[in-house]
Amino acid sequence: MLKRCALVLTLVSTVLFATQAAHLGATSLPLTGAIVVIDPGHNGGNGADPAFIDHLVNAGGFWKACDTAGATTNSGYPEHVFTFAVAKLLQRDLRALGARVVLTRPNDRGVGPCITERAAIANRLHATVAVSLHGDGGPPYGRGFEVIGPGLVVSSVSNTAPILQASRHLASDLRRALDHVRGLEPSTYLGVAGIGTRDDLGGLNRSAVPKVLIECLNLRNASDALLATSPTWRATLAQGLTAGIETFLLGLHRHGPSTTTQPTESTTTSTTTTTVPTTTTSLPPETTIP
Repeated sequence: MLKRCALVLTLVSTVLFATQAAHLGATSLPLTGAIVVIDPGHNGGNGADPAFIDHLVNAGGFWKACDTAGATTNSGYPEHVFTFAVAKLLQRDLRALGARVVLTRPNDRGVGPCITERAAIANRLHATVAVSLHGDGGPPYGRGFEVIGPGLVVSSVSNTAPILQASRHLASDLRRALDHVRGLEPSTYLGVAGIGTRDDLGGLNRSAVPKVLIECLNLRNASDALLATSPTWRATLAQGLTAGIETFLLGLHRHGPSTTTQPTESTTTSTTTTTVPTTTTSLPPETTIP
């Protein structure tokens, strides 16, 4: 009986997901109905409030700092300025295609939110997809982008298993799109050909929707820093990111259902692996952008 009920639920969720996927692109604007959460890494006030950003949060069965101040170029251009500038451009471009786009922070003057809250924002919205934007502070000899997908993390507060496949598709679509961004190349020091997988990032581990984190370039590299500080190039990067996200969203029928309900956060520090329900959900109807 339980197997029969599970089969029925799976079939229902698949039909609902397919219906939503078919709706994307069926209207005059191709991404109508999609909810995209863009997470510009760090924030302008983080460096001035170490007590807040250093407090520990459960990143998926282990504890990490709420956030960090982020990297800078050698001349002092901050990562938080770069990520927010690109996020605003990406928001504009995706909205023009009909998507509802929500940023995890409204400006570049605040503190936080924590990595766990950034994931929770997308989870509460039942976002179709979430993308976290960063600029690495790597070795000066290295340059280029890395698209990072989640690894398998199952704990009392996380279960990435249901989003792994769709997140890999998202990473692949974005990686191909970034290949066409002028001046950009796959990372010469991270990942493999511009793709990576990590299980130590709370923003990915706590996600219940398909998600990737992109190190767009290496701010410590002189050539990449020139790109990051160019408004024209940042607009070009946003166009490339838009193309990759659009490709993924319009191909949802290939990827199948992937969202899940994350476990409720525990107040203990236990990292014991637990079995978590993988309830699929249909996408909510488009609503007014806050």
